[in-house]
Amino acid sequence: MKRPEGKKMKITRVLVTGGQGYLGSLVNETLSRSGLEVVSLDSGHVSDTRAALPHVTYEQGDVLEPASWQTALANVDAVVHLAAIVGDPACGVDEDLAMRTNYLGTIRVVEACRRFGVGRIVFASTCSNYGSTEGGQADVWSPLNPQSVYAQTKVLAEHYLLSPHANGPEPCILRFATLYGLSPRMRFDLAVNIMTASAVAQGHLVVHGGSQWRPFLHVRDAASAILKCLHTKPGSTAAVYNCGSNNENYLIKDLAELIQQEVPGSVADVLGESLDPRNYRVDFSLIRQALSFTNRFRVVDGIREIRQAMMNGAYEDYLSPRYSNYLRALDLSKQGVS
Repeated sequence: MKRPEGKKMKITRVLVTGGQGYLGSLVNETLSRSGLEVVSLDSGHVSDTRAALPHVTYEQGDVLEPASWQTALANVDAVVHLAAIVGDPACGVDEDLAMRTNYLGTIRVVEACRRFGVGRIVFASTCSNYGSTEGGQADVWSPLNPQSVYAQTKVLAEHYLLSPHANGPEPCILRFATLYGLSPRMRFDLAVNIMTASAVAQGHLVVHGGSQWRPFLHVRDAASAILKCLHTKPGSTAAVYNCGSNNENYLIKDLAELIQQEVPGSVADVLGESLDPRNYRVDFSLIRQALSFTNRFRVVDGIREIRQAMMNGAYEDYLSPRYSNYLRALDLSKQGVS
């Protein structure tokens, strides 16, 4: 999609929406360590991980209500837009809220960026957009086949960002592989994390099906990719990248075997075929070629760090709702938070 020629700019100050989330909390840290000034925006509904980081200030606000926070954009060069209801189950709790937050919220953020002259936006999308690749590998030109409300909202948001009618900041869209690894706002509703935690704490892990493909990416590598996007020179073409690594596509049954190797004595409980229709392998060559992005971590590193943390006494309550986007969404729904 052709866009107006981007203006050259030096990015020194960035606003991160969803800055207290699983990925956002590490994006704050990564950008701060690189010397950037960071404004971290979050509604505070899901987490409150306000780490004392240099060059990071915190704002509370909902992306659907930019009037309450948009003045924070006055001296911002770029926005990293992470704020969303993340994951298929969490979006299923209130599909209308998910659509408004993930799609309409993106429109609201872009409109606010336009008003304040913000030049670039990095958008967190998902490889789940491909749905099923029928045995092949999906590259960024492959058809999108979303199988859930979550993926549908991301596809719609992408279409808006890539539309010439958006006329907003230059977008860089990252379709992330499934994330894993330790974070200040920890999640145990992600495949690697929950399977490893269950193996350590209970001696067994559950596998639904096992013949489906998934790509995986450490959450710290995801934060590094965002920094790469911010430092890439603007061009005349809006950029879309699959974000991950070709050697990190796994069959779920192979992931289970790897966890069993790293947690001796653990057993895999295979529960028939998966009810999840998604099955996708992804080609990540473009991001390596265009942004020189390579992953520092492999899945085995994430398994080991979670195993070690739990053996050291952390996350004894790993089944708590605070570690699950779905269970947290249920709690908020019961409280009438929308």
